[in-house]
Amino acid sequence: MADQEYEHMVDITGDPELWNRCYTVHSLVVIGSTEENGDYNFAPKHMSMPLGFGPYFGFMGTPRKTTYQNIEREKVFTVSYPSPDQLVFSSLMASRREADDSKPVVDEIPTVEAQQIEGKFLKDSYFQLECKLSQILGKFGEWEIIAGEVVSAHVHKDALKREGHDISDDSPLQEHPLLAYLHPGRFSTIKESNVFPIPKNFKR
Repeated sequence: MADQEYEHMVDITGDPELWNRCYTVHSLVVIGSTEENGDYNFAPKHMSMPLGFGPYFGFMGTPRKTTYQNIEREKVFTVSYPSPDQLVFSSLMASRREADDSKPVVDEIPTVEAQQIEGKFLKDSYFQLECKLSQILGKFGEWEIIAGEVVSAHVHKDALKREGHDISDDSPLQEHPLLAYLHPGRFSTIKESNVFPIPKNFKR
């Protein structure tokens, strides 16, 4: 095995800004939860992902945030995957509350009701998950994993990967691009892709 040329590598071990020193690619989602007074709260998140290959989804949360507190109390949450043309809506959902605890900007963003749980989605988001809290686990600094079981899932017909779809055909991406968050602080629109070179006979 060839030796890596370490003179090209910068040692950032122990850097408190470790994850801000280079760009990494993430999905951007909007987590919806219900406030104690019945209002709805939305928070864009990038530290999120499916948990395994079954109906489970998780994201990082902290007890000092409203989203964590709402989900711990109500035991449910929604997940909206926004399209690129919903980038501004997704960003505005992180707006700070006013002195009277209201979020007037967020109130103007179009939403739709969940079907199986008490909650809302960002309207026209292409992938929507309704989740019941499964568990809150781990201690990663102040952060914890909020894990939910998906009890209802819907995908926009234009984004649906159909049975028998040729894996080499990325026309669905050209017709329905995806939004990616590039941490820290940037985004990209994905309109094309290439087939991943999976080794022959590979099985998960």
